[in-house]
Formats: sequence, structure tokens, C-alpha cells
Amino acid sequence: MKALKTLVVSMLVLLPLQVLAEVVVVVSNDSPISTISESRLRQVYLEGAGQVDGQRVTALDLSEENRVREQFYKQALGKTPAGMKSYWARMIFTGRGAPPRSVSGVHEMQIMLENNPDFIGYLPGNQVSSGLKVIYRLP
Repeated sequence: MKALKTLVVSMLVLLPLQVLAEVVVVVSNDSPISTISESRLRQVYLEGAGQVDGQRVTALDLSEENRVREQFYKQALGKTPAGMKSYWARMIFTGRGAPPRSVSGVHEMQIMLENNPDFIGYLPGNQVSSGLKVIYRLP
């Protein structure tokens, strides 16, 4: 029983550390994009799509409840999940844009990015597969 208690306490202490993992912006190895500026990244994620070095890209987004998504938006755009939801509600209502395409989790994000050089996304740094390349590291 004591071992179980120790395990539960350890998990509760370490769980928040997952959120502190470095978040990186990635594209397929087949994409011609090798880097992205902070301002272009912001633009792509505030428009849901855009161009980077002449290459058309579509932004992928993790689901709203994903902690990595929250960390990405705070670091990359200085916005909270509620702030982004409000932003996209206004953009959709006024017909000025559509949000990034949502994926259910990190694994789905990896697969979609690996298989389409026109997608751009973000992942925890320790979740970047061999089929992806890092084009930006969040501060």
C-alpha cells in the first residue's frame, strides 16, 4: 500500500513537468521549408494557413484540451486557449478566416505532418519523429 502511495505522489509531482517540455514547430522532411520566423509563425497560426518561403502551408492544431496546445499558444502568440477561442469566433463570424485544422493528439499530428509537406504543426521536442524536421524552437 505504501508503494502505491509513493507511486501516486510521484506521478502527481512529475505530471506538470510534461508541460514544461520544449515545444517545437515542425514540417515533413519532404517540405522545402527549413526555418520560419516568429512573425511568420504567428501569421500562419492567426490565419490558419499562409505561405512560408513561397511554400503554401496549412496549420495543424492539437485539440483544445491538450496541454501542449496551451503551451504553444502562450509561448508563440501570447494567448490563452480562451483567448484563441474568442479570436476564432470573431474571425469566423466576420468571414475573415478559419482556424487551423484540429487533430486529436500528438500521434495523429506526427502522421499527418510526415505524410504531407504542406502541413505545419507543433510538438513536444521529445516527440519529433525521424520523418519530421524542426523549423522553429519556442523560447
